[in-house]
Amino acid sequence: MSEYNPPRGMRDLLESEAELYEYLFSEFRDTARRHGFEPIITPTVEYFSLFEAKSGEEIKRSMYVFEDKSGRLLALRPEVTASVVRAYLKSMRGRPKPIRLYYTAQCFRYEEPQYARYREFWQGGLEIIGDPDVNADILVAFTASEFLNRIQVKHVYEVGNVATYRVFMSKLGVNEEKQDYILHLIDKGKIDDALIKLEEVVGDKVELFKELISLNDLSKVEEIVNDYKNLLGEQYDLVLSEHERLKNFIGVLKELGFEAKYQPRLVRGLAYYTGLIFEYKLSGAEESPSIGGGGRYDGLTSIYGGPYEYSTGLALGIDRIALSMLSKYKPPSTRKIALILVGNAQLTLGYSILRTITKNLDIEVQGFVYKPRSLSRGLEYCNKVGVDLAIIIGEKELKENSVVVKNMKTGEQVKTSVDSVLDQVLLMLS
Repeated sequence: MSEYNPPRGMRDLLESEAELYEYLFSEFRDTARRHGFEPIITPTVEYFSLFEAKSGEEIKRSMYVFEDKSGRLLALRPEVTASVVRAYLKSMRGRPKPIRLYYTAQCFRYEEPQYARYREFWQGGLEIIGDPDVNADILVAFTASEFLNRIQVKHVYEVGNVATYRVFMSKLGVNEEKQDYILHLIDKGKIDDALIKLEEVVGDKVELFKELISLNDLSKVEEIVNDYKNLLGEQYDLVLSEHERLKNFIGVLKELGFEAKYQPRLVRGLAYYTGLIFEYKLSGAEESPSIGGGGRYDGLTSIYGGPYEYSTGLALGIDRIALSMLSKYKPPSTRKIALILVGNAQLTLGYSILRTITKNLDIEVQGFVYKPRSLSRGLEYCNKVGVDLAIIIGEKELKENSVVVKNMKTGEQVKTSVDSVLDQVLLMLS
């Protein structure tokens, strides 16, 4: 192991890759704000118990957990929704609802590193607390899709609903902990293992689940729900309403021009989901990993001791999105300007000119002050880092209250007064 390598599963983001991440963060935040969401920033470190309560089997096993110097059991956050709910219960209960929040955040899971999966990863998330209507689900999904469209990432939806499975399992005597484990197995694609565990409790009724998991036709699912109306009892209306939410969600997305389809085996790995769930996949990519997803987590507030609230949200995997874009991403065009100070040229003058340029140029510009050992070394450095204009101030220019503006691409250079430097820069960049 080299002492310069980061820990396994962690990465340094440099140059164009770092530029891409900054671009994605900026575009996500701007899209979220334009659609009525406001920012929230939660701690990277939380109490372990916050995530232990309802994160799901896989996440609980993969958390970074440690004791602080006072013996408190803490964890690096493996996701952000639980933190948002905690912050809501602490500080936002009295606010008008619904509350719409967004974040960009680093998360950590001790998983086996592989293609498009890291132990430190970035999420862009949207959460709505206090709205039971399907409109809230559509708003988070639509906003995320508008972001993906904005950055030209073509995507499709896979949509499911865990409420139907949970209600049927409850009615057949499967406790909540076992439900979570069975759904975890389905989420990992271990369908046979899930059905074996289920059969241990429900016996031959496992055939019902085999049928539900294999049906892509929503009308057929509705027929099964109606056939088992007596078994569902007082929960029948709930299952029908969740089924209607599922149909409305898919229908509206399709009418808006998105590709969305029902996926009966979609259950997602987080145990707090209660109903509608969905994932984003890259269009046209066979066996595409999920680039994000979310769904309903109604009542998560009550698990943490607060009042019951309707809630929905999603998280996009910034790393997987970035990976899909890296080969075609081109950073925005930026003009580089260097203030080269030679000899006894004053730093104050260099920074004063830099301030004038960066405050008054409408174009995207990167400017910096540089004091090389000689003018030739300064110009050589400017060539290597792609500087467009070098503004040179030596002792002679200092005495004359002037500067030399040099176009590093053409070699053209012009002497001008300090007061006219902005006009000369604009002329040479046009």
